[in-house]
Amino acid sequence: MTTELPDPIRGFDDAQRRAIAMLKDVRGRLEAGMSERDVVELAETRLDAHGFDRWYHPPEVRIGPDAGGGSLLYRPSTKKKLEPGGLIGIDIGPATAEAYGDIGFTLCFGGDEPKVVKVARDDLRACCGYASRWKTVGEIFVFARAWAVNNRMTLVSEGAVGHRILPKEGLLATGFPRSAHLATFLPKNRISMLQPVRMKGMFAIRPAVKHGELSAAFEEIIWIQDEQRKVLGREDEAQIGVF
Repeated sequence: MTTELPDPIRGFDDAQRRAIAMLKDVRGRLEAGMSERDVVELAETRLDAHGFDRWYHPPEVRIGPDAGGGSLLYRPSTKKKLEPGGLIGIDIGPATAEAYGDIGFTLCFGGDEPKVVKVARDDLRACCGYASRWKTVGEIFVFARAWAVNNRMTLVSEGAVGHRILPKEGLLATGFPRSAHLATFLPKNRISMLQPVRMKGMFAIRPAVKHGELSAAFEEIIWIQDEQRKVLGREDEAQIGVF
C-alpha cells in the first residue's frame, strides 16, 4: 500500500478518514430506545462537526434482524427501537463539494455479536485482500458469495456487493456528489457477477451476509491503481471493519 496518493484520491482518503471518525462518534451516542429515525437524525447533527456540509447519500439505519439491509426501498422507521442485544446497521455517506466518504457497519448493541456479524466483517476483509489489478470486478462478487457459502451463509442480494466510487469529473461535476451516487445504480458501476473489467479506481465493497433471519454488512472503500492499493481512511488492512 502507498502513502503517496494522487489527486483526487488524496481528498477521498481524507473524507473517508473523517467519515470513519463520524461513524465512531454516532456509535458512541447510541442509546437504548432510539428508533431508526432517531439515529438518522443523530447522524445529521454530527455532519458539521466532522467537516462535512452535505450527503453523498443520506444515513441509512436498520434496527433488528435485517440489519444488513438490501432493499433499495429504504425509509427509516420510527417504530423499530434499539434494544440491548439487538442488531443495528448504520451506513453513512457524508460529503463536501469535492469528495465524500462511504462507510458502514453492523453491531450488536450491548451484547455479544452473533456469528453472522463476524462472517460479514471477515468477508469484507477477504474481498479487500483479494482485490487487485489482476482481478475483474465480477471476480470480487463471486469471491464474496463463495466466502458466505463456505460459512454456510448466503448473500442478502445476488445483485451486487458494492459499487464504484466516482470522482467529480465530466458530467458528474453537475450536482456532485449526488450525481455520483445516482450513477452507481448503472450496471457498469456495480460490483456484480457480470462485470469483466479489471479492478481500477475506487470501489465501495459491501458484502451483506445472511444467516437464517439475521443479516449483517460492513462497508469500506478500496483504491487500486496498477501495483498500488489502499483501503481509504485506514492505516492498514487490519483496521477494516474495526470501529
